[in-house]
Amino acid sequence: MKVDFPAIQTKHTEEEVRLISESILNAKSLSMGAYLKEFEDNFASYLDVKHAFGVSNATSGLDLTAIISGVNEGDEVIVPVHTFTASALPFLKRKAKLIFADIDPETFVIDVADIESKITEKTKVIVAVHLYGVPAAMDKIMDLARANNILVVEDCAQAPGAEYKGKKVGTWGDFGCFSFHGQKNITTLGEGGMIVTNNDDFANKILGLRKIGARPFENQEKYWKPAMSNIIEAIPGEFPENYALGEIQAFAGNLILKRIDDINERRANYYNRFKDELKDYSELKFQKVPTEAKSAYHLLPARFVSDYAHRDDLIDMLFSEYGIKTVVQYYPLDRYELFMNNGYAPNTCRKSDEFFDNMISFPFMSDMEDSMIDYMINSIKECINKLRNNGSN
Repeated sequence: MKVDFPAIQTKHTEEEVRLISESILNAKSLSMGAYLKEFEDNFASYLDVKHAFGVSNATSGLDLTAIISGVNEGDEVIVPVHTFTASALPFLKRKAKLIFADIDPETFVIDVADIESKITEKTKVIVAVHLYGVPAAMDKIMDLARANNILVVEDCAQAPGAEYKGKKVGTWGDFGCFSFHGQKNITTLGEGGMIVTNNDDFANKILGLRKIGARPFENQEKYWKPAMSNIIEAIPGEFPENYALGEIQAFAGNLILKRIDDINERRANYYNRFKDELKDYSELKFQKVPTEAKSAYHLLPARFVSDYAHRDDLIDMLFSEYGIKTVVQYYPLDRYELFMNNGYAPNTCRKSDEFFDNMISFPFMSDMEDSMIDYMINSIKECINKLRNNGSN
């Protein structure tokens, strides 16, 4: 039997699709207009943060943090080795020295003790990634950062709505970057993102960099004099980009934002159902959510720990016999050709390597039918039982 799992994490409802269609006809602009402003205002209000700016994707937001933080060659940036490439790429582009940090093998997110051991006088930025929806220990990370005059960038691409000690992720650090890719809890029709900050100076620089440096003239005589808008240099020596988020994308994202808490609660129920019904299968070690944290449950990763079979055996059997396509996430950054070609040696973080070599990520999305969940759980049980029996022969 083959099972078709949706490629989109969170689908728009039929009513939302109707409203999106109307928004195309009613939009006064398709870029940098009222829909974007409403989405930004609502997102800032939801997080309880001063400033929120829609961008083309989370990578663009991270690019802006790298520029504004002033990272240059010789500066050090601590980033988890187990994360999506975009967490590190903007800093690599600026020729900073990446210092790869290990993960906690229980929570699968960046390990604070390893961060502390790798801070030097050259450390300029810590990138805290809330991977798979589970927040990093932000209070401890911020204590380290403030004690050492280090900026903190929160990569919240997979964690909209997640909280640590009652405070939304993205609001702890100097910047928070969110993704609205089609495979995220909130989607803006394929691509999109948001960068947030409580720092007024950083906010002004984002405005000057995000959209080709276009800003209103001060004391403009008429709306067309001296020109429609000025092109400013928000940071001396730094050229602006075009990271704009389209109006219809913003409208679509705003619709899902209104129900993100319900979406995350549903995902939490799915996660707990998987974890509870597979509790007798000790081979699977699911991601631990600390008691002081609230996860966005973006994905369903687990470690497969066994002395009779390998993770690959489970992946092969689930796909070949049950049609369930699982994946392995994420290749440690120091193993990628891009990073090795730029001077980084592989296998620098033991816990992350062990996790990657034994992890499996099961299909997981916001709108899973009970029959789909039952099929997956029963298939996983049957596969592990078969592997157990084969291992005992």
